Amino acid sequence: MANLTSERFKALPERLTISFWIWGFMCGKPGNVYHDLDRRMLELKERGFNCIRMDSGAGFCHDLSGRRLGVVELLDPFPGYSQLIRQMSVTTGGGRFDVMEAILALFEAARRHGIYVILSSWYYLHTYWFASAAHDEQWKKLSYEERYMAFAKLLGYIIDELAARGLDSQLAFSEIFNEVDGLPPMGYGCKDRALQAQQRDYHEKALAFLHEKYPGHLFAFDTCTPYVPAELFPRNMQVWNAHRYYIWSRSYSLFEQDLLSGRQTDPENSESLAKIRRFLKKPMISLNDIAASRADRAPTSLDWTRRVWLYSNLDEAALPELEAMLSEQLAADVAVYKDRVDDWAQCFIEQRRTVVGDVPLVMGEAASYCAANSMRWEEESDAYWEIIEYAILTMKKLGFWGCTLRTTSAPEDPSWTEYPERLRHLNELFLAP
Repeated sequence: MANLTSERFKALPERLTISFWIWGFMCGKPGNVYHDLDRRMLELKERGFNCIRMDSGAGFCHDLSGRRLGVVELLDPFPGYSQLIRQMSVTTGGGRFDVMEAILALFEAARRHGIYVILSSWYYLHTYWFASAAHDEQWKKLSYEERYMAFAKLLGYIIDELAARGLDSQLAFSEIFNEVDGLPPMGYGCKDRALQAQQRDYHEKALAFLHEKYPGHLFAFDTCTPYVPAELFPRNMQVWNAHRYYIWSRSYSLFEQDLLSGRQTDPENSESLAKIRRFLKKPMISLNDIAASRADRAPTSLDWTRRVWLYSNLDEAALPELEAMLSEQLAADVAVYKDRVDDWAQCFIEQRRTVVGDVPLVMGEAASYCAANSMRWEEESDAYWEIIEYAILTMKKLGFWGCTLRTTSAPEDPSWTEYPERLRHLNELFLAP
């Protein structure tokens, strides 16, 4: 099913170097970093990228019958706080958008500059954050089974619009959903094999619909980790896009600890928070303030509400101490992180042998996620870049088709302007013969 001999696949780059533009569909907003698309595309190429991965806008472009929705209201996900958070900062203030026209404009620019695009949907994980309660209701009321086919159709309408203008030439591959292994009703870490097999059945039927309607295109299975049980893999997938945040959880454990998880029922009065209070504002913004900023809209997942709360409370004056602590621990643990890379490499080898076969492998998100725009310790750490280089060379050795250096590697991220030479060096390593 990999379709490796198709003319479309042979026309795509031998290797994809991917920049993660998750909210790039907001390029229609004047003043937004994505608004000057030609400049951003030139900068992509200067940094060695040849591909963008982003939200398709499914759920905001068409209704289920294929009718264009036109201009829709996209709301600030955390009014008053979004601007502090990496990636989310581009959504600050929201606005009125014709999302389909924005997607078309982005693909037009991609064609002009020879850039390829991966479309995915974070709707049920994150993108609903932008929706009004009324808009969100039409998609949330769908059953879990209906969601796969519904979003397959919504993706199809977007492909139709691209194809009508000859822009589908820039489509590397598409995904119905991002991180299927974390979607409800399963959720991350689900152990219920029967439930996974049921969700796989729903996914396979939706992929079969797309294969029949768009035989020249590639459609991927996207997962949060490579450690995916066989029961969840759709047997008609054509690309496997797995993520691995191999630096994240351990490197931030000194600071985030268990404050973001459901295990900590009262993080504002916890022992964990007491240990790091010297890094936080006085008085603190409350967790209720963060949740209330969404007014009558559906709440985000608990970990994201808490993440925005925690990083909105950073005391700028305490950052040097915090970042020095995190950087020192990372430098001491370089060998540990390289062992982690070796471990997931072995997992990919085993999955390829037993489940995946010759399906192209892509790393669509990677390394870590530093939630605060104000923190720079990762970018300033030679150890951090050394670990990423080790991971990239490992992916190249394994024959990966696509590679994301790190999730935060797009135009709104500080690294884009502060460390372009680092990004280019790593992309060139992956692209070299």
